[in-house]
Amino acid sequence: MTNGFKKIQHEITGSLLGNLDKIPDGLVANLAPNIRSRFSVYRNNVMSSLVDALVANYPIVYALVGDVFFKGLAVEFITKNPPQSTLLFNFGDGLVEFISEAEACSSIPYLADIAYLEVCWRKAYHAKDVMPIEADALQNIAPEFQMDLVFDIHPSASIIKSGWPIFSIWNGHETGNMDGVNLENTENILITRPVADVMMIAMDATECMFFRNIMNGETLGFAYEKSLENDSEFDLGHAFGQMFAMGLAIGLEVKINKGV
Repeated sequence: MTNGFKKIQHEITGSLLGNLDKIPDGLVANLAPNIRSRFSVYRNNVMSSLVDALVANYPIVYALVGDVFFKGLAVEFITKNPPQSTLLFNFGDGLVEFISEAEACSSIPYLADIAYLEVCWRKAYHAKDVMPIEADALQNIAPEFQMDLVFDIHPSASIIKSGWPIFSIWNGHETGNMDGVNLENTENILITRPVADVMMIAMDATECMFFRNIMNGETLGFAYEKSLENDSEFDLGHAFGQMFAMGLAIGLEVKINKGV
């Protein structure tokens, strides 16, 4: 690709998504005397398609703030963060940080966490298909080695630790009933897609700590010990049940302490 062609591409992109009053230098159309108005139509179509992509990727954020607010926010985001790929199902991951810094969103402090939840849901939905292991895989591990287990984590998995009731807000949107949402609550979420459907569960702080350690490659013993330090009543059996029900692990091995 020549430098001249790259320059033309850059100018067109800048005119489409950056300087909305500028027409690319040298743009002509012999059969279209009013080139400015025709280019404006093209610009509006491009911007509209990108806004629609953000609406599709962030349906709950869109529903929470409404059409006018969201589309105004989207246009501002797009002009500063043009797409880097033609695959628009991933477009807008940077919207989370954009929302967290946008003064217009400061009155909705949980909005960035909801946006991040939608990013993680989308990541899970499009993740590679891998079959998770079942709980009976532990039968092949001698009891004295089970606390030395580390787990390979499903590529769809994410953990969100939030200071807001994002799980309840998500469910309220899905059911059409937000009456039960208490903004004084905090909620953490584990997201996976072990087979066909994306799955989510809400967790308390100790369960979140346990799964975060497991997902970070720590041993089962380390994760259990740290969870007990945080809550002496932590139930390992219940957490294990959740782990396999969510299809979190796709493999396991005993971690050998080479220092012994």
